[in-house]
Amino acid sequence: MPPLNRPPTIYDHLGPITARKPIPLVNPIPAPYPTANFAGPSPYPSNFNPEQDCEILHKAVHGVGTDERAIINIIVNRNWAQRAEIRNCYKSCFGKDLIKRLKEDTSGNFKEVVAGMFMTPAEFDAMCLYKAMKGAGTKEGVLIEIIGTRTNQELMAVKDAFQREYHESLEKWIKGDTSGNFRNLLIALLQCNRSMNPNPDPNMCQNDAQTLYNAGEGRWGTDESTFIRIFATRSAAEMAMINDCYTRLRGKGLLKAIDKEFSGDIKRLLETVVGGLLDPAGYFAKRIRESVKGLGTCDSKLVRVIVSRSEIDLGRIKQAYQTIYGRDMLHDVRDDTSGYYREILTGLISRC
Repeated sequence: MPPLNRPPTIYDHLGPITARKPIPLVNPIPAPYPTANFAGPSPYPSNFNPEQDCEILHKAVHGVGTDERAIINIIVNRNWAQRAEIRNCYKSCFGKDLIKRLKEDTSGNFKEVVAGMFMTPAEFDAMCLYKAMKGAGTKEGVLIEIIGTRTNQELMAVKDAFQREYHESLEKWIKGDTSGNFRNLLIALLQCNRSMNPNPDPNMCQNDAQTLYNAGEGRWGTDESTFIRIFATRSAAEMAMINDCYTRLRGKGLLKAIDKEFSGDIKRLLETVVGGLLDPAGYFAKRIRESVKGLGTCDSKLVRVIVSRSEIDLGRIKQAYQTIYGRDMLHDVRDDTSGYYREILTGLISRC
């Protein structure tokens, strides 16, 4: 995409926007998400012995007491595919589910990280969504974060994992726990029909920008269905160009238009879609900052972001955090956590 005339932003250091390509499914392991593109050699061992790791983990949880540092060492120093192999191997060696066994011998936030790191990313997202909707009330922020930022391939894997684990469709749960245009946009995103086009058509993007203006700022009231259609179907590269076209048209970008025209959960979801497509690292850096800023820590959000992004873009999130806030993310997470929970989180961050 040729450079567009616009003022520089604090996110420019993240490089040009490119559409994320679908990741082929890997069998028999259920649909992993893409792994990070590391600069240089992978930090994970290419040759490892899953049976040996299973023995270490078994000793760590067998008998009196738990060797938390042995668990941390294996989690931090193995990638998703290797941990999946360890999980399968453990059941073959000991006839027990590794995640269930680890949960029995760990507790609190440390347990949540350990269990999450041995799940597939799709299983972890499905579990977070289930917990957000189970029982009285709904944690809309979790739905917004996950459904609003995942790729087509990732959402398809999450839907499969949810159906497999909870024996009902994710879409059915979303319909039952949400309402109005917020629900409509969530359901539209779950259809996984977002374009993957990395080369936007300038005329189409200009037309989309004008259409969004006509549906929002250019009329009395807001045509929410137009925003839903465009935000659920345009690629990252297309949305970046639409945003630039809108800025040239109105002197402000889509986020300002959303802020003026929407409120509540639908506003937060639209903003998340824009952030997830145009600047995912900046979006998740903000989520981590929200988790550790001020008194107390939002541990559920912190765990969710670090576990789910650990092998996708946690390194870029760490860079974006430094650029946006002028602070070291590792330092802030270390200061807001303690014990083995701190050790595993900082280990994962340091590895990226």
